[in-house]
Amino acid sequence: MSLGLFPTMKGDMAMKRIHHTLANTFILALSTLLAFAFFETLANIYLLYFSGERRFIRYASFQQLKKRELLNKPKYTPHRYVGYYPTPNYTKGKNRHNSLGYRGDEIKIPKPKGQFRIVCLGGSTIYTAFVEDYQMSFPYLLEKYLKGKGFQNVNVINAGASGWSSWESLINFELRVLDLEPDMIIVYHGINDIHLRFVWPPNAYRGDNSGSRGPNQLGIVMPSILEYSTIFRVFMINMGTTTSHASFERTINRSPETFYCNLFREQILEGVYPEGIFKEVSAEAMLKANKPVLLVRNIRNIIAIARAHEIDIVLSSFAYSPLFTDQPRISAREYIAAYREHNNLLKDLARETDVNFFDFSSKFPTDKDYYVDGRHVNEEGSQLKAEYFGNYLIENELVIFSND
Repeated sequence: MSLGLFPTMKGDMAMKRIHHTLANTFILALSTLLAFAFFETLANIYLLYFSGERRFIRYASFQQLKKRELLNKPKYTPHRYVGYYPTPNYTKGKNRHNSLGYRGDEIKIPKPKGQFRIVCLGGSTIYTAFVEDYQMSFPYLLEKYLKGKGFQNVNVINAGASGWSSWESLINFELRVLDLEPDMIIVYHGINDIHLRFVWPPNAYRGDNSGSRGPNQLGIVMPSILEYSTIFRVFMINMGTTTSHASFERTINRSPETFYCNLFREQILEGVYPEGIFKEVSAEAMLKANKPVLLVRNIRNIIAIARAHEIDIVLSSFAYSPLFTDQPRISAREYIAAYREHNNLLKDLARETDVNFFDFSSKFPTDKDYYVDGRHVNEEGSQLKAEYFGNYLIENELVIFSND
């Protein structure tokens, strides 16, 4: 009798242990879930109601951004032909875009009789990113400077946009700027055309720029399941495993897998270069294989279009300060060599095509006092840049109208 009962008691004890373990596991899982839900709720409350706007934009989800209409009023808007452009009628603080999508005041169309109109073509260094007041942007200050020198009927238009290279400026000039009836264009390009040479394999470096720029509209973009959690999203953004849902690269300026410019920057900053693709082909070899022939072609085409419409042209070298050692796109030897290469090519192209060339980079100081990051000027740098360009135009008698 006792021998038959022992196995049963032993089995009952084992089942009790299993039930106890399962119960403890369930309680632990439930406690963990409730704790996570509690902290997730706190994180959302803080993000939605207590964080500043900059932090909110960095960490908010697509849904949270839409609720505050921060995705409905972006700084840049997709464009059928040029990729994206400054959003028309955009305003934020002291910044503004006019109804045509140019940074600055409204432009009179048709051009008033007797007005001498200059349009500045370029990327963020023409737009003057990091200078929040549009009236302190380089093109605005150039007009102000020229008027102060007696050229009262000069009108200078800011036709720059962050991230634009010579590809976008060529299309923008042909399809949008010609409608403004410019008398002169100032072409200022440098860093963005270097970025776009960081593609591999070499056949990805193509005239349509598809090796480095992806379509702006790819349909609905769903984040990973972890990014629906505020806690995980904040952690992943800080760890660099994902990007902000409001980031320029995620919403507007998407890149294909053949583009390695950002990876180069990340590896330099992390001190792990060369890793991955750069073990197979160095950044230097990548730039050597992808020669800046497309930059030259794009600028040459801008010159041809301008000449066909009797528009004066000023090409300029690109100024930068290698003193910003924490900025690989300024201080890395690969970039420094590329800046020199591009500036020399533009100088040679200007000589070959007999257009005006302003060697701005040889004159503008490299002092940190004038820069935000070694390529974008601050307000003091913007003012000085306007003076340099203004003096060049006046000294070379390129501004021909005045109200003396």
